[in-house]
Amino acid sequence: MNSKKTKNTTGKTAVLNRLKRLEGQIRGIQKMIEDEKPCKDILIQLNAARKAMQNASIAVLKNYLNQCISQAASEVPKEKMDELERLIKAMIDLTPLDGEQ
Repeated sequence: MNSKKTKNTTGKTAVLNRLKRLEGQIRGIQKMIEDEKPCKDILIQLNAARKAMQNASIAVLKNYLNQCISQAASEVPKEKMDELERLIKAMIDLTPLDGEQ
């Protein structure tokens, strides 16, 4: 039982760290706008922040799915979890569905 709590805490910590980095990115973008940096540079940083937000969303969903699955079954094959993760990523347009990266 402690291993489940540790795994959940680790996932939570990882997501919070991602969000803190994202917060820093957003503050940097705000400063770029205040400093009237070139539009192209701002858009590049906005795109990077959007991708970081998508990755944080995936991490939250992955942690939730792992928690639900571990409660529903005692052991899920890693291949099934990997396949589910790949499908979720493809669904939100982060990786091609055919598995190429």
